[in-house]
Amino acid sequence: MAKISTCALFGTVAVSIAIHNPAPAFAQGAAAPVRLDPERVAGIGLTAIPPDAFKDILESGELKMRVARLFQGNELRVEIFESTPAKTNHKRRPTDGDEFVYVLSGKLILTEVNGKKQEFHPGQSVVLPAGYSGTWEMQGNYREIAVVAVKRR
Repeated sequence: MAKISTCALFGTVAVSIAIHNPAPAFAQGAAAPVRLDPERVAGIGLTAIPPDAFKDILESGELKMRVARLFQGNELRVEIFESTPAKTNHKRRPTDGDEFVYVLSGKLILTEVNGKKQEFHPGQSVVLPAGYSGTWEMQGNYREIAVVAVKRR
């Protein structure tokens, strides 16, 4: 997720590349539940992000990222984000919306501006408020589900 944001990561990714973008589901004019695509959640059929899309925030590693949008609503979007091991610094590109991240594989290490580190493993989750500007370190075959609040205009 972010992964990108990662919210800034996801926001930029969503703008910079064309990805699977389903519209909200409606049944006879009423909103209906949207099942998340299990293949995409498993990492199948994700879209590669151009390697230079985040070179300005890359601190270490090689960003080979893939993403898929699973849902786009009026107030939130749901995405799968996957990355090779890398570390990004969001000081110049903080998250642009509140973001819930659920780690599916690999490990995520978030380091706040004050140096405090937190690690997240598969099955663990974190909420990042809009404006988070620390580092994201993704280890192993990192994959997450990100639920991001859509910025109101």
